[in-house]
Amino acid sequence: MNKIDESPMAEVSQPESGSKHDPTRALIAALNRRQVRYCHWKSNIRLPETMSGDEDLDVLVSRLDAEPFLAALSEVGFKLADSRYGAGHPGVIHAFRPDATCSKLLHVHAYFQVISGDSLVKSFRLPFEDLLLDGDHVDHGLPVPARDAELVTFLLRIVLKHTSLAECLLVNRHYDAVPDELSWLLDQCDEDAGRALWIARVPGTTDAEFDDILEAVADPSAVLRRIRLGLRLSWRLRDWRRLGPISGFASRMWRLGLLVVCRIRRRRPRRLIAGGAIVALVGPKASGKSTLGKALASRIGKQIDLRRIHVGKPPATLLSAPFRLLLPLLRRVMSAERSSEYQRPERRAEQRYSLAYVARMTLLAYDRRALLLRSRRAASSGAIIVADRYPSTGTGVIDSSQFSEAAVEACESKLKRFLMHHERKLYADLPAPDLVIRLNAPIETTIHRDATRDKADAPDPDSLRRRREIETVAEFPGTPVLEISTDCPLEQSAAGVVRGVWKHL
Repeated sequence: MNKIDESPMAEVSQPESGSKHDPTRALIAALNRRQVRYCHWKSNIRLPETMSGDEDLDVLVSRLDAEPFLAALSEVGFKLADSRYGAGHPGVIHAFRPDATCSKLLHVHAYFQVISGDSLVKSFRLPFEDLLLDGDHVDHGLPVPARDAELVTFLLRIVLKHTSLAECLLVNRHYDAVPDELSWLLDQCDEDAGRALWIARVPGTTDAEFDDILEAVADPSAVLRRIRLGLRLSWRLRDWRRLGPISGFASRMWRLGLLVVCRIRRRRPRRLIAGGAIVALVGPKASGKSTLGKALASRIGKQIDLRRIHVGKPPATLLSAPFRLLLPLLRRVMSAERSSEYQRPERRAEQRYSLAYVARMTLLAYDRRALLLRSRRAASSGAIIVADRYPSTGTGVIDSSQFSEAAVEACESKLKRFLMHHERKLYADLPAPDLVIRLNAPIETTIHRDATRDKADAPDPDSLRRRREIETVAEFPGTPVLEISTDCPLEQSAAGVVRGVWKHL
């Protein structure tokens, strides 16, 4: 077991190399040092939100500078991601890293070619790279295109989004922001210069077309007009298509289906290029496992495919479901055989187990094994699995095998001995986690937290003390273990956990 001691306070005050203050500023500095040719090519009206991490960093990068650009991302701690369903776009990459306070992920959306048009498929390759990269403007420290070039690109993007029913619905859901951005661009540039650039760069166009598109984009109610202009323009720009109409339609339907499935299953479609991982949160009851699991889901899982599981309470399988239905009755009839009774040191020392308890522990081992095998498959496919509790290699430890070899040999019942042996076998070769986060808090703190939690069971300080021994001795040989103290404000603990997990992904 590789133990790593982490102080949440130190982690917040001393972020990773190259990002001691603001990761976005650190990335800009790293790009400037490498003399990377790039610009923030769209939605510059929202640059303040971009610099604060609330919007994506949409950068166009010269493909000749792809290597130093990727090196700068890595230096600042960004990790590359792709679509786990093959719904990415050529020449476009995504990269993420936590912000300085680890409260959210920053998203770099980098283009090495201008592919745009419809939102889902991005059917058009616009030959505008040099036009956008040749600007010498700087805004909020970022290189940006000349405003007339941004205006022309913006108008093309909007009208080409009106070439299919699905795209029309998507772009017009929140269309109020479009006229605002157009007005902002017109205030920033010379309209005549924009018209001249449109005529020079868009094949077969006229002065009247530019004015028609300008008026249609400015009027939220002119949907049919934008559709007509978009269809006419898309036909004229058919040589700029990267996908033909039939291929584009098929791709659009595929992507719409993926969007619906991901929404229904509450899954994010992106995964890290380096692959997924199983992260186990372990520690005493009321040490913050569930709370910090939620923090990971809200801070990393909003952008990356992250799934939470509870290994202490795995979902029932077909084998265990009938027994689960009987549990409430068995707890009333056989109160002396509750799991909490076997957590008493004197009861554990006896190594005497009822058939009901042995059967329940065997079925629980089966359910845990099924859950962890599914989780390992998901992690191998790129998902980040955050597990609340995890079996260790020890015997008699919480969530692990409950029967020692000596107890099995001493058991006189053949049936119980068979079940106990099978329970041990189920735990023997479970998938190991990729990272263990061991949460620590003083017993007084956990007792206070348990007393204030909104749960059906009444607080039981004696049970907390009994459980603590079997909850704190778990061992995970060969797995990195991150020690986190949760006897501090939640934000400090959450920041330490997020940063620690991100380092190991």
